[in-house]
Amino acid sequence: MDFIFAISPILVVLIGMLVFSRSGVFMAVSGWLFAGVVAWLYFKTPLPVVIGASVYGVVKALGITLAVAFTMLMIFIMKETGALTEIVKTVNSITTDKVEQTLFIGMGFGSLATSLGVVTPALFPPVFVALGFSPLAAVAIAVLCYDPLTSFALLSIPITLPAKVVWGPFGIRPPGIENVDQFIWAFTQQITIFLPVISVFFAFMMLYFVGGWSAIKKNAIHALTAGLVLSLSAMFLAYTKIVPVEVIGVISGFITMVIVYLFFRKNESSKTKIDVSFLKAISPWLFLFLFSLITNYPPIKKFLANIPGKLEVIPIIANKKVDLNIFASVYFWILIALIVSLPLLNPTKEQLSRAFTTWKNRVWGPFIAYSLFFAVAFVMAWSGMEIINGKLTPGANFQHLNMDIIIGQTLASVFGKFYPLISPFLGLIGAFVGGSETASNVLFAKIQYSAIVATAGASAFLPAYGAHAVGGGIASAITPSKLTNAAALVGLKGKDESQLLKTMIIPVLAITLIVGIILQIIISTM
Repeated sequence: MDFIFAISPILVVLIGMLVFSRSGVFMAVSGWLFAGVVAWLYFKTPLPVVIGASVYGVVKALGITLAVAFTMLMIFIMKETGALTEIVKTVNSITTDKVEQTLFIGMGFGSLATSLGVVTPALFPPVFVALGFSPLAAVAIAVLCYDPLTSFALLSIPITLPAKVVWGPFGIRPPGIENVDQFIWAFTQQITIFLPVISVFFAFMMLYFVGGWSAIKKNAIHALTAGLVLSLSAMFLAYTKIVPVEVIGVISGFITMVIVYLFFRKNESSKTKIDVSFLKAISPWLFLFLFSLITNYPPIKKFLANIPGKLEVIPIIANKKVDLNIFASVYFWILIALIVSLPLLNPTKEQLSRAFTTWKNRVWGPFIAYSLFFAVAFVMAWSGMEIINGKLTPGANFQHLNMDIIIGQTLASVFGKFYPLISPFLGLIGAFVGGSETASNVLFAKIQYSAIVATAGASAFLPAYGAHAVGGGIASAITPSKLTNAAALVGLKGKDESQLLKTMIIPVLAITLIVGIILQIIISTM
């Protein structure tokens, strides 16, 4: 019964979305309330601790909620001013047939755009339809565009933010890691180990929706090349550390675009013209890329983090505080990049008004969902804890009352040495339910740690956590919110969405299992 109650908040969200088709926002609220009640009444967690954990989670989530909010505002303004249309027009002008367009836009430009915070299912479907793709293929490729680099989305927040939570509030210390920056890089490197398989797989999936198995057979070399260039360049950047983690996806996507373009060029004298209009259109992304490079240089990042001092440190409960690190956070520089680029985008008052109206109407859903899924994660992580002498500490029966430990130990007991095989599926489920790999990486971090330590030792946590993150990234291919968003843009109905989900779910489960097999091999050789 302990295991059933411990995992019940996750089951509530999963059943609510899959069986009763409730929205992610509704189930985030429901899951949070249910988790709080279960932690309080069943696992004997004092109510102040439950409330404190919830507040802590919401404040800790600001790193992603504000980043998502400001990125949405940026995209809406770019859309209203015609900047996105100009970008897509230029990209389309330098491609030829459907295969090149799929690999250039889907694998290259899609990965680049995703890394900068663009949600490709909300942008690309009309583009592919305009290029002559069927609506079903347009939706499928647009959704798959979000996946080839899994965790390198929105300036790598699915990597950096969970890593900071794992190292800080969760207090997990993998062997050989001395500080949070080392943890971020080690986590990044573990993720890239799986990408050569994942990226190539998604390239083939995209081609399947272009022309079935015949398209795959005819263009296998092209897809293999695009997938390997994308993944191996990310791996190279992760292991050499020559650029910040935040821009790895941007650079890998750009390199893939260049290689695909050169690979398909039959006329060596052909040239692509990049005019002033295009440069103005991408100015928010150029500024964001530049700011990311500068502000993530360690001495500058440390300086920015220390500017406000204690003024940005928020006490939550007992000895638990959150340092907002405003000037060193990506959301601040997303906002600055937008502000600086406004003179170049030159929006009218009407365009700004429409963009802000759209933003106000749409931003609350993601903001609430991210915030409350983080709250659920901390309620579960702090269950069984008490406040003693002004400090939050594990209670006398913490090992038997902590929800994460119970789930982790039960999974370890059931699957034993084969636990790594199913480890990535937790990432898949978490991202499918929460609609976010970041939320999944936070929600399941302590569960993964408990289970993997019990079955393979503490040294296996980083590879397992990397596989978990990859599983969460893969989930974007079947996330209901992304499929629904993309389908609505080209007029597909519920029946078409259902057919698309059925077509994608088997390959997605298969590739997640392959990630588990790779993880099992890695851990068995450690």
